[in-house]
Amino acid sequence: MPTLELVCKRLVSDSAWILKCLLGAVLLAVPVAHFFACGYLYEIVNRARRGEELGLPEWEDWRRLFANGVAAFVLFLVFTVAPLFAGWLLTWPLRLLGAGWFAFLPLTPVLLLSLPLTAASLYLYQKREDYRDALRPWVLVRMLRAVGLRLLVPTLTVIGLFVVGLPLATFTLFIGFAVLSATYAALFHHAEVALRASRRAGQF
Repeated sequence: MPTLELVCKRLVSDSAWILKCLLGAVLLAVPVAHFFACGYLYEIVNRARRGEELGLPEWEDWRRLFANGVAAFVLFLVFTVAPLFAGWLLTWPLRLLGAGWFAFLPLTPVLLLSLPLTAASLYLYQKREDYRDALRPWVLVRMLRAVGLRLLVPTLTVIGLFVVGLPLATFTLFIGFAVLSATYAALFHHAEVALRASRRAGQF
């Protein structure tokens, strides 16, 4: 069973992990070049989806990184940025009513669900590289239900990392997204393999 701790150990076992993440952080901070960083995260998800050993890939095949990064960024906009923006809009009436910190309660479920949903949509997209696969709501819901509360620990941990590591800006963001990408994809892959095994065994 993949866990956040196991994923982190695998990622940092690479002696060059700091340099790889620094390069990702620099690219993430530059408009247009950030697609290369997104493509790198795409590759992390793709490797975990195929059941390959978890780790940080090499920075290579830049054309493929850019193309895949565009796809990953589009899904990030749809499943993370757009829901967060909608949740933020919902806080306006509550803030006008003087609800204080309670005004931001509508953002809580969005924060907890948007990142796993983004990873799930990317996981589905990678099978045929078709956006229609990534935009199948009932399949996405089933994926989240199959993994369940195991998504909560990495999500809360990385959100905390983003807050604590804010002074390090894109370096913290890139490491956080790399850890989340690998953990989510490994969990989805584990659930998918378990489901296939149960079907072969005639349990469903």
